[in-house]
Amino acid sequence: MEQKKTSKRLRCIVKLGGAAITCKNKLETIDEENLKEVSSQIRQAFVPESTSANVIGMDWSKRSGQSEVPTFINDLCDQPVADSESFIVVHGAGSFGHFQASKSGVHKGGLSRPLVKAGFVATRISVTSLNLEIVRSLARGTHNSFISMPQAS
Repeated sequence: MEQKKTSKRLRCIVKLGGAAITCKNKLETIDEENLKEVSSQIRQAFVPESTSANVIGMDWSKRSGQSEVPTFINDLCDQPVADSESFIVVHGAGSFGHFQASKSGVHKGGLSRPLVKAGFVATRISVTSLNLEIVRSLARGTHNSFISMPQAS
């Protein structure tokens, strides 16, 4: 007897506009307040029973100013979980990447030119640093988020 394959449907794609999560006129500057609010709203939309008081963040990375990595791993068992396979979060670059791409002429192509090649590298580094901060923000308030860079897929 043949089994039918069930696949989950994509429920939602959320795009965080670059101008909404960064300070567009300040080079590589995140609008921390907006990003925190957006991350909180994403958590509330996809894990309705969660509140900021009962969610343990998934950001275990050690950052400057922190003395040690959190030790609350056992508390994760009882946390509400979002169905992260049913939604995707994408984001724009805002004040990250555009300056580098523009100054180096990336939009004109021509990888044989050293300035354009350097511009691709600088743009990637800039946008990757923004992506890291977005991942951290989502990890602080949203569980089982898996982040994949577009270049990795």
